Amino acid sequence: MKTKIITKSIYFSLLVFLFSCNESEEEINLGNNFYYIPFQEIIFDVTTFGGNGIYQLENNEKIPVILSDIEKYEFNSEFIIVEQNFNTEQTSRLIQNMLFMPETYFTYDKKYLKLNENYLAKLDESENNSIYSKKFTKELLENTSSLQKMKKNKENYYIIEKKELKINGPLTKSEFKEMKMKLEINLSFE
Repeated sequence: MKTKIITKSIYFSLLVFLFSCNESEEEINLGNNFYYIPFQEIIFDVTTFGGNGIYQLENNEKIPVILSDIEKYEFNSEFIIVEQNFNTEQTSRLIQNMLFMPETYFTYDKKYLKLNENYLAKLDESENNSIYSKKFTKELLENTSSLQKMKKNKENYYIIEKKELKINGPLTKSEFKEMKMKLEINLSFE
């Protein structure tokens, strides 16, 4: 009797995990190893994160480049343009998973995601519990100027120069328009 209950619990947990990962949309190759990843919810034991984003695939590692929530994006052979409505909660969960469960799903790379390196140096890797990880991640977000700018703007814009592997952003709408003209980009969201 007890074995049947345990077996049913395992099957139920597996089904919940499988259905919580949204596979109805495929990842979209944007060129030069940049990918759009559609909304999904990833569950690791007791932690989760969801949302969409753009990442770079490098040595079989998925490296977040633009965090959720991506509202619109367009691309050609040279550029990717992105409109983002910053999602603080999902960003916090993603960063927490990258720092405290490295190489599980996404990998942190300071070339693409600019976190406060001085604050990151304070990370105590011997502290491996959810209370510490949530507290540290919250303080890291509060001490990272690019994330504070995203939060303040709420609506952010990015231009990815694919050949140079250069991420321009977060930008305001006016900064975005100015940079599009400067780089002579013929992409638009309309």
